[in-house]
Amino acid sequence: MLKIIGLVLYFVAVSASVPYTDCAHKEVIDVAISGCTTSPCIFHKGKEVQIDIHYKANQDSTKATWDLHAILAGGIDIDLSKLIPGFDRDGCHDTPCPVKTGETKKFSYNLTIPETTPTIEADIKARLIGDSGDLFCGSVHGNIVN
Repeated sequence: MLKIIGLVLYFVAVSASVPYTDCAHKEVIDVAISGCTTSPCIFHKGKEVQIDIHYKANQDSTKATWDLHAILAGGIDIDLSKLIPGFDRDGCHDTPCPVKTGETKKFSYNLTIPETTPTIEADIKARLIGDSGDLFCGSVHGNIVN
């Protein structure tokens, strides 16, 4: 019985929504990041993270480009796509394309935090860019730790 309760609690924690800030026009419906249910999210170097973002499409688009940045105190902007080995910017690999206005879509991406990433606290800003601008844009506050 305890194992069943433990499994249920684990799955609730893994799939719970994460506090996020929408930086576009409220396209983001829900954000789930594995192992994160509160702000700041704690990201461990060398560990895999799954990001799931549900959004409502604000445009028709045949393509989607995935963009991930860390915004440090003082406004310093670090393009994480250039620092994460094998980062795939083709958003159509992570959300079904083409996208039609008004559709509710899910974007899912798995990444491993590189061991060489500095220990930092930052706002992690995610964007999915379509033919006519942002399909969604949002950020979560996080700490990258050992």
